[in-house]
Amino acid sequence: MRLSRLERWLLAATAVQVLFGLAWLTTYRGLFDPRGMPLGNDFAAFWFAARLALQQPAVDAYDLVVMTQFQHGTWPSLEGMYAWVYPPSFLLLVLGFGLMPYLVAYLTWTLTTLGALLVGLWQNVRTRTSWWLVVAFPGLWLGLGQGQNQVLTAALAALGLGLLRRHPVWAGVCIGLLVVKPHLALLFPVALLAARAWRTIWAAAVTAVTVTVLPGAVLGWGTLPAWFGSMAWVSTAIAHRQLPVWMFPAPYPWLTSLGVPAPFALVIQGLVSVVAAVAVYRLWRPLAGSASLALPGSASLALPGSASLALPGAGLILATFLATPYYAMYDLTWLVLPLCWLVAAGTETGWRRGERPLLVGLFLLQYASVLALVVDVQLAPFVLGGLLWHVLARSVSDRSDAPAARTPAVL
Repeated sequence: MRLSRLERWLLAATAVQVLFGLAWLTTYRGLFDPRGMPLGNDFAAFWFAARLALQQPAVDAYDLVVMTQFQHGTWPSLEGMYAWVYPPSFLLLVLGFGLMPYLVAYLTWTLTTLGALLVGLWQNVRTRTSWWLVVAFPGLWLGLGQGQNQVLTAALAALGLGLLRRHPVWAGVCIGLLVVKPHLALLFPVALLAARAWRTIWAAAVTAVTVTVLPGAVLGWGTLPAWFGSMAWVSTAIAHRQLPVWMFPAPYPWLTSLGVPAPFALVIQGLVSVVAAVAVYRLWRPLAGSASLALPGSASLALPGSASLALPGAGLILATFLATPYYAMYDLTWLVLPLCWLVAAGTETGWRRGERPLLVGLFLLQYASVLALVVDVQLAPFVLGGLLWHVLARSVSDRSDAPAARTPAVL
C-alpha cells in the first residue's frame, strides 16, 4: 500500500503523539502524575459524582463543599477538587461507573465512548485518507487521555448526522441525547427546521424531554435547580477569571479575559451566534423536501448521495463552536468530522485560496489553544469563522456550478 504525501504526514503525527503519550505515562507514580492529577483526570469528576450519588442524595454532587470532603476522603493525596456541573441526565448516565474501581471505570468509559465515536464516523466517512485523519487527529488522543465526555458528545453528533438520511428517527434520538451537554446542541434545531426534518425534530424533542425529566424522578427533583445553580457559578467564575479562561476559546470568555465588560462581550457573542445560525440555515435549507428528511406524504426529492450532507454537516459543527458562549478546548474533538469532509472536498474538487492553512489550523487547534496561556489570543474563532466562510462559498458554487478559484488538489 503506497501512502500519499498527506497520509505520510499523518502517520508521522500519529507516531509523535503515541510516543509522547507513552513517555508521559512513565511519569506516573501509581494513579497520579507529577501534577497530582489522576490518570484520565477529568473522568475523576464523573466517577466521584457517581460514587457520591450511590451513597447519599444525588443533589449533594452539586455542593462544592460536600464534593470536596467526599473526594479528599476517598483520595487523601488529591490536589484540589473536581466540581460537578453537568445535568442530572449525565449523572444518571455515568451512575453505574461508580460501582467500579476507578481504573476499571476509566478504561470502560474510554473504550465504550471511543467505539461509539468510530461507529458514528463510519456512518459519514469511508475513504482511506479520512481514516488516517481520524487516527492522527490530536482531539482523539487528548480525549482518550483526558477522560472527558467530548468523545461521547462527538459520537452522538456524528451518529445524528450519519443516520439522518436513512434513519431519521434514530438520528433524532442521538441528537436529543446531546442534552447531556445542551450548549453543544444549540444549532441543531436551526439545521433541522431549515431542512424540514420533521421526524428527526420530533424524535429529538421527545428524547430531550425524556432524558431531562426521567433523571429528576430517579435522582430527585432537586437535582435540576442544583444544576442550574452550578451553571450560574461557572458563568460567574469565567467572567471573573476564577477558572483557567485559556481553556474556553469561545468569543465570550475570551473577550472577558481581555478585560472587555461582560455585558458588551455577551452582545458580541450574541451577534456571532446570530451570524452562525443564519449560515447554518442557508446551508441546510436546500435539503428541505428530501424523502429521507420529510414526513410521509410530504413533497419528496431523493438526496443525490451521502456527500450531500458533507458541507451542511461541516458547516453545522463549525458554526456550533462559534455560536455557543461556553465550551472547553477538549470539546473540539468534534472537529474531526468537518476536517474529514473538507479535506475530501478539497482533494476531489480542488482547493480554494487560503483553505489549506485553515484546515491545518483546524487540525492543530486544540494544541494551538495553549497559546492563550502566553499571549491571551484565541485562534479558534478565526479558524472556525474562516472555514465556515469557505463552506458557504463551496455550497454556493456547487449549487450554481460557478467557477471557483482553485489550486491543484495536493496537500
